[in-house]
Amino acid sequence: MSRSVRLLILVAGALVLGALIRRVGLTTILTLVRQVGPAFGLVVLLYGIHVAFRAWALHRTLAGTAARFTDVLRIRLAAEAIEMLTFTGPVFAEPAKGFLLTRRGLQTSVAYGAAATEYLLYSLVSACLAVTALSILIARHQLGGALRGGAIAIIVGMSIFIAGCVFAAVTGIGLLGPAIRTATRVLGQKRSQRLSAAVAPVEAFIVTFLHSQPSQLIQVVAIELAGHAVLACEVWVMLEALGASRSLELALIAEGAVKFIGSVFAFVPGQLGAAEGSYVVVFRALGFPDAVGLTIALVRRLRSVLVAGVCLAIVTLLPPAEE
Repeated sequence: MSRSVRLLILVAGALVLGALIRRVGLTTILTLVRQVGPAFGLVVLLYGIHVAFRAWALHRTLAGTAARFTDVLRIRLAAEAIEMLTFTGPVFAEPAKGFLLTRRGLQTSVAYGAAATEYLLYSLVSACLAVTALSILIARHQLGGALRGGAIAIIVGMSIFIAGCVFAAVTGIGLLGPAIRTATRVLGQKRSQRLSAAVAPVEAFIVTFLHSQPSQLIQVVAIELAGHAVLACEVWVMLEALGASRSLELALIAEGAVKFIGSVFAFVPGQLGAAEGSYVVVFRALGFPDAVGLTIALVRRLRSVLVAGVCLAIVTLLPPAEE
């Protein structure tokens, strides 16, 4: 995607966010943000724990290597700063993890393969939670019309992704390489060959991990699930601070239902506007005022930037441990 197109999308997202704030009312939002205020420290702490869980998951994909958890945690903190402060999402952050792992002495295929495996399993757990939550909303008739159709489309797409992961884990056959070779006519033979050669070592690592290391696979999935549970607790804390709900079940459904944002709106830098609009729709379906959904989205964006800044400071100011 060209820089000019990204800029146009970013501006459109900002306009959408501005329209949402205007419709809900800036005064109302500021009042609710102040209401969350006393719990904001806990929200930041919970998100920091989530980041640490993802570092732990990445470290477990590297079991059997010389990678130390302290190094992997620093790399995860650096990736968090890149992801949140550049508005590029995982596009730069995930490859950066692979690059930084190679700087710690790991082979290129292992470094990038481990980073890709962790992100894949994180996305797999997200997809499972999204399918479950959206299915519950549909079954309870809380989504109607176009929203119901959109939710069904998301469920289908994510179910295909889940099925692909299960297929690779059971058969030991990767799907990305064959897909690239199938697209030879579109990509061109030379470009297809270069892309296949670049992807092959990484996909081999992923498939081997999924198919041949069931114990580590279960551990990483469990860690990722715990990390997502922490995010649900974060929603629960904010809902309680807003006096909107004390139901952990609603927080779990809400957290699961917004998992589609990163996948569906991956082309939107930082999901600006798209995330806030999606939160409004999901929380409205759960019976909350639009102001609640928008406030939670904005508070989450604020804590992400704050945590990213802290991560950047830690990585910059604290030297890595010596061997």
